Amino acid sequence: MTARVPAGARRFGPTLVTVVLVVAMLAAAMLPWWPVYESPAFLVAAAIAIAAGVAIGVIGARFRLASWIIVLSVFAAYLVLGVPAAVPGAAIGGILPTPSGIVELLAGAALSWKQLVTISVPVGSYQALLVPPFLLGLVTSTAAISIALRSRRPAAAALPPAVLLIAGIALGVVHSALAVEAGIAFLITAVAWLVRVAIADRRAITSGRRVEAVLTDARRVLGASALVAIAVVGATAASVALPVPPRNVVRAELQPPFEPRRHDSPLAGFRAAFDEDVADDVMLDVRGLREGAGLRMAALDSYDGIVFTVGGAESASASGRFTRVPYRLDQSGVSGDTEPLAIEVEVEGYADVWVPGVGRLERMTFGGPRAEVLTESFFYNEVTSTGAVQRPLQSGDRYAASSVVPVAPEELAELSPGSSVLPAVPEMPEKLAQLLDEWAPSSDEPGVRLQAMIEGFHENGYVSHGLGEVPSRSGHSLDRLADLATERPMVGDGEQYAVAAALMARRIGFPARVVVGYLPGGAEEAASVAGEAEQGESDVESDPVPDGVTRFVSGDKQAWIEVQRADGAWIAVDPNPNPRPIPEREPDQPTIVSRPQSALPPPAERTPVDDLANEPETPPDEPDDSADAWVQTLLAVLGVSGIVLGVLAVIASPFLAIIVAKVRRRRLRRKAPSAVERIEGGWQEFADSAADYGYPIRPMSTRAEQAATVGGLAPLVLASVVDRAVFAPDGPAEGDDLLVWDSVDELQERLGAPRSLRERLRAAVSLTSLGGYAVTRRGGRP
Repeated sequence: MTARVPAGARRFGPTLVTVVLVVAMLAAAMLPWWPVYESPAFLVAAAIAIAAGVAIGVIGARFRLASWIIVLSVFAAYLVLGVPAAVPGAAIGGILPTPSGIVELLAGAALSWKQLVTISVPVGSYQALLVPPFLLGLVTSTAAISIALRSRRPAAAALPPAVLLIAGIALGVVHSALAVEAGIAFLITAVAWLVRVAIADRRAITSGRRVEAVLTDARRVLGASALVAIAVVGATAASVALPVPPRNVVRAELQPPFEPRRHDSPLAGFRAAFDEDVADDVMLDVRGLREGAGLRMAALDSYDGIVFTVGGAESASASGRFTRVPYRLDQSGVSGDTEPLAIEVEVEGYADVWVPGVGRLERMTFGGPRAEVLTESFFYNEVTSTGAVQRPLQSGDRYAASSVVPVAPEELAELSPGSSVLPAVPEMPEKLAQLLDEWAPSSDEPGVRLQAMIEGFHENGYVSHGLGEVPSRSGHSLDRLADLATERPMVGDGEQYAVAAALMARRIGFPARVVVGYLPGGAEEAASVAGEAEQGESDVESDPVPDGVTRFVSGDKQAWIEVQRADGAWIAVDPNPNPRPIPEREPDQPTIVSRPQSALPPPAERTPVDDLANEPETPPDEPDDSADAWVQTLLAVLGVSGIVLGVLAVIASPFLAIIVAKVRRRRLRRKAPSAVERIEGGWQEFADSAADYGYPIRPMSTRAEQAATVGGLAPLVLASVVDRAVFAPDGPAEGDDLLVWDSVDELQERLGAPRSLRERLRAAVSLTSLGGYAVTRRGGRP
């Protein structure tokens, strides 16, 4: 069998069909990349890459250009088109490349791959992150067109788009967006291309009537369409019926560069903000905040009994994984009632790596002289809604943040616990647990207990930062919390109240975490309680606060908690009591010594009647638990086996249908009503088997020619016997049909004997003798 001659690009019609089908495969392979970018810039880059690659491939095939010319053409297209398509921000007018843009383009060919998987998605057209799909699209489109038009194996043109598809999946998102759609689209386009190649191959080795050729091609198309339909239905049913496991992509395995454990906990040094030398220093000016709303610095969900931190040990928890946010975050899937909120923040005296904000971030835009530096070093953790930069913020920095904020409930008692799994914390002190049972009995509903616990802190707690006459130890370790629960009066500040409330909320059943941030008016309330309001009037007045601006000073720093309700939303809850005068410390309670109990009289002697009366009644027969467990195990095994068998049946159903069709065809031929039809059917069965094994059996050739194609003496003898039996004046002799079929069985065994099991299976499920019919209904001509 001779190899196929390359198609070339000299005929417009076939070349156009080839280009359309290959471009369809490339477009389907680009679908997994869309969730990474979600920007029109990606569509432009992908379209330019595919168009340029197709043009280079077609021109190379038309003029038979050498391979090195094709490679140089791809490199030139990458340099000329890469900047406006993949680095549009570095192009003049979005069209002309600049030297800096070319440098970014060349560096992106090596560096953008890692950057792409360590950044939050979607990335839009940020820096040079469009380089991976542009470069892959350019190379794979050139390779696919070149293989389709210049190779003797045009079916291999499906491989470059497959590489593009796999790269999009590997470098793509963790969730399954467009996964099924992309797979189905690529399957359809790839099968369409393979059918096109098969039709071209058949036309290259066969000749005959045009009507029969068209019918043969139509049968092949219909057969492939049926197989695709079965595969699509089976895959869709399996995706719906079977649980979807998490996707293992490169993005999920790489460790992001920002490590929160390398920085001090936002709760460490909490009381330094209330020192009288810095308490009135302006930290932040914020526009857009609602009246009375606060600004959160960071959420802390990991506690080792000494300090609350962002992220678990060695950042193993999801809350410790920060990724870059170059473009925006999609918060459309946030559960619960939310409302949008946009704020503008101007940094004054604030100097920390944690970026204050509200709610769940959608978009962050930095301004000021360090805008570019901050944009490139901004990281975000979606689990805790916490933002950070590599280097601390400083005076003069500013940013605008768009977020979605959950709507707070009217009553905490209405809440039900959420289902998030947080890093484990140590068991809270026994005194704190007793205090929780006193304030919120375990018989109440979780929401009612949460509200009672918060009210208990409000009613019994007093605020002291340990800087005045009333002592208050700093820190939030377990022993400090035990002191908080036993001291009378209960004295502490946000550092202790927030941690104690978080542990109590977790004991109730609510996922809870500590939040550090700023609440308006905290410094003024503390000053008024300390009797410093009049003194403050004589001090130098601070700058007036502009209209619409919420100004936070150092003394407004506060810690509170967030609890997750049943719909998944995190609700802010403030356990801190209002500042008020602290009463005198109560004396320690004296130890109560209980009186010794009097000796009890000995029990009365038991009688046989008492023993009979106290004997337990014989319980009724109970079911055998071991038998129930065995039945449940058997049912579980049968259920899993059924699912596995069902999936295997769906996968194998197209191949089984082909085998069943061939078996039925053989039976009809062997059971034909006349001996002549049975003899002709025997030859047809042999010719179809030869075609399935790859022999180029031509429908319009004679039986002798078909036998010569197979080779050997036995096929020629069988062809002669069939011709004599069919065209003899007296017809075939009695028993000739049985001899013909015996010979057919023997020849079929000879065809399969020298071949491997894989080749025999491939012949058994081949569509050559079904979709295109290797021979006509009457077999070869005499």
